[in-house]
Amino acid sequence: MKYFEFINEMAKKVKLCFDKSVSVEIHKVMKNNSMEYDSLAIIEPGRNVTPNFYLQSMYRRYVDGIGIDSLVAEIVQNYENENSTGKYENLSLEYDECKDKIVMRLVSLERNKKMLEEMPYIPFLDMAVIFYFLVDNDEQGIASIRITNTVMINWGTDIKELYTLASINSKRIFEEKVMPVSTMLEGHDISLKEMGFGDIKCDCGEIYEPYIVTNNVGINGATVILYPDMLREIAAKVGGDFYMLPSSIHEVLVISAIADISEEELKSMVKEVNQNYLLPDEYLSDNVYKYSLAYNSLEMIA
Repeated sequence: MKYFEFINEMAKKVKLCFDKSVSVEIHKVMKNNSMEYDSLAIIEPGRNVTPNFYLQSMYRRYVDGIGIDSLVAEIVQNYENENSTGKYENLSLEYDECKDKIVMRLVSLERNKKMLEEMPYIPFLDMAVIFYFLVDNDEQGIASIRITNTVMINWGTDIKELYTLASINSKRIFEEKVMPVSTMLEGHDISLKEMGFGDIKCDCGEIYEPYIVTNNVGINGATVILYPDMLREIAAKVGGDFYMLPSSIHEVLVISAIADISEEELKSMVKEVNQNYLLPDEYLSDNVYKYSLAYNSLEMIA
């Protein structure tokens, strides 16, 4: 069965599991870096929030031998489990009830041009700061709603206020985590070389040991560099000026500017990681940045 036949068949079979008042729709959902996914949505009267079931990944499982009826049963079961908790039943999208959960993310500016046309954002070097309303954050994962231009207008707010709120909320909800790479790798059978950064020295106790900068959940952790005074705090840990390597949207790698490695080598490493180690929607940038403590500034290396 070809992919387009598969998604139509999935929609038909899922629809048969519900009464006539429930509709089943397939939408194109644009994710980070302009990655488009086909999402199956079950629309039930009286429910404001519904989970997305992404069909590309299900089709890969179907090709690998999982029966279509098993996939349909999985969707229906997950949908019913989600609704049985009732946690989204009283979800309000009123501004006063949402403003304490407005958070920000850092994404590629170039690769998200289409998405950025429909949402408020702030350019940051070759990246962009965007905003989300955090619906849920627990052991099951993170659920959020993208703040579009329409949402911002309906709320009667603006980009400046969104950024002010998001800076406070993001730091409170997603606390920063800055640690030496050696600490992060403890207990894991992986090396810097296997992560694509093989030429960076990583000697414990040396001031040029690389640091990982992320947040307490390890998701969209590159945003941490936007937190107030965060760059100064990183500089204090690494001993002054530093280079920042955007290893993904989830974290950045920082290394002291006195490390014995050239800017060209650093740029080459970032490109290698992006090409060989990242999923397309995890990409942040191919560039390397340098922070000056004296000027408290972060600049992109030409």
